[in-house]
Amino acid sequence: MGKAEDTKARVERAALTLFVARGVAETTTKEIAMAASIAEGTIYRYFPSKERLALDLFLRHHRALAEALEAAQEKAPTLREKIDAIVTCYCEWADRDWTLFAYHLLNQHSFLIQVPEDVPNPVTVVREVISRAMRAGEIPKRNIDLVAASAIGVVMQAATYKVYGRFEGPLAAHSRYFGRATWAVLSLEDK
Repeated sequence: MGKAEDTKARVERAALTLFVARGVAETTTKEIAMAASIAEGTIYRYFPSKERLALDLFLRHHRALAEALEAAQEKAPTLREKIDAIVTCYCEWADRDWTLFAYHLLNQHSFLIQVPEDVPNPVTVVREVISRAMRAGEIPKRNIDLVAASAIGVVMQAATYKVYGRFEGPLAAHSRYFGRATWAVLSLEDK
């Protein structure tokens, strides 16, 4: 990695850490520069604004997570294995870089509206797996968005609890439980 790439990476890591701890709006470029050990003006060599830095970080993670989930589920032959693969991938992804993951989770409501249509979306990956399973008769047909939200919520709500310190340790340690809980949500009859 060259000096410019190293500096940009330091800016991004400092920003992520501060954004998670304090929020995007409350973090200043001066604080980011201090945390990255650079002059404040250096940030603008890489990003036109703090808001663009925040959005770029979100979009990059959003796309990469969607692509990882898609690749994980493609390798699995059965619906149950696809669910387990998605859950495992999501948990391992979170554990690999918790700060980045927490940033994405905490800021989704601010940035999802700005995600271009052509950017892969983690929710769309899960929704499509569920939709195909419903069409194939593998799980009961119901409101696809309600089912997708409920299935995603199994892991996402646990991740939110972890962000707020309600439990510690890696999410991947609970992948089997999350997979079984997600499967239970998907296979519920609407009676």
